Formats: sequence, C-alpha cells, structure tokens
Amino acid sequence: MTHPWLPIAGGITAPQGFQAAGITAGLKASGRADLALLLAPLDAVCGGSFTTNRVRAACVDLCAQRLQESGGKARAVLTNSGQANACTGDRGLIDSLRATKAVADQLGL
Repeated sequence: MTHPWLPIAGGITAPQGFQAAGITAGLKASGRADLALLLAPLDAVCGGSFTTNRVRAACVDLCAQRLQESGGKARAVLTNSGQANACTGDRGLIDSLRATKAVADQLGL
C-alpha cells in the first residue's frame, strides 16, 4: 500500500497545533539561521529515517532511542544546520542530553 505525499499550504505549522521557531545560534560561518524548534501538540505521531552508516552522531542515536521509547510520539524536535555533530564521542551525547533537557525544561515538557 502506498500513501501519496500531499502538499499542505502554510508550511510546517499548517497542521493545527504545531508551532515553530528558528534562530541564528552561530553554528554557520555565514551567519544564517541554523537552529530550529518544532513544537507538536500532545500525542502527535512522529517518524524518523536514520542513517545506517556505522559512523552516526550521538544526537541521531539519541533521537532514534527516544522515538522508539515513546512509541512514535514527539512533542518537540530540535534540529540544527551547519554542524554534523559526528565523531564527538561522549561529549556529543552529553551535549545532546543537555540540549534536549534545556528544551524540555523551557517548554515545560
């Protein structure tokens, strides 16, 4: 069974209850926006497509783990552009945990 992709006018926040924000956090040398936050309503279904490469960033592994633990539900997605965050070892996991905790704390999740 296939499900066609249907465009929705209005962008990423077109579905009722979704909110988004983007900022320039200084990750890109160009000075362009590089950090985005998507907030979903309660019980929003979420899916992920993850690399099968053996060299994966800690944030990718953390995202896959949390998505599995939640049964495919998500309230917030924090994403960056301009930084691969790969090959960072334990520091990468610590940074990912700190970032997700900060988002959860600020949003009261």
